Amino acid sequence: MWTIRDKVEGGLTLDKDTRLHGMIVGKTVVASGVLLELHGMVVGDVVLQPGSRVRLYGMVNGDVTNQGGSLEVFGIINGNLVREGGDTIVHSKAIVRGKDIQRQSEDP
Repeated sequence: MWTIRDKVEGGLTLDKDTRLHGMIVGKTVVASGVLLELHGMVVGDVVLQPGSRVRLYGMVNGDVTNQGGSLEVFGIINGNLVREGGDTIVHSKAIVRGKDIQRQSEDP
């Protein structure tokens, strides 16, 4: 598993299992089949592609959109949680400061 401990500027598409203990500034896309353990911070949106997995222990300053992955929220989302597909679990001590939006994915 790849570990990010530094600050990464700009958007990023994760194509291998990753632990984030640092910070990503920009939109973060988690590709299909990839696991992200987010202990640090993302300043920007996080998008879960179908078949991806995210365990969010840290903080996202932006929206989190689940397009068909598996999302567990233990930490903080300072934006909207958008459920387009997949499985999303928000644990009791987690915080979602924006709206919890459920909508159909645009894909057939």
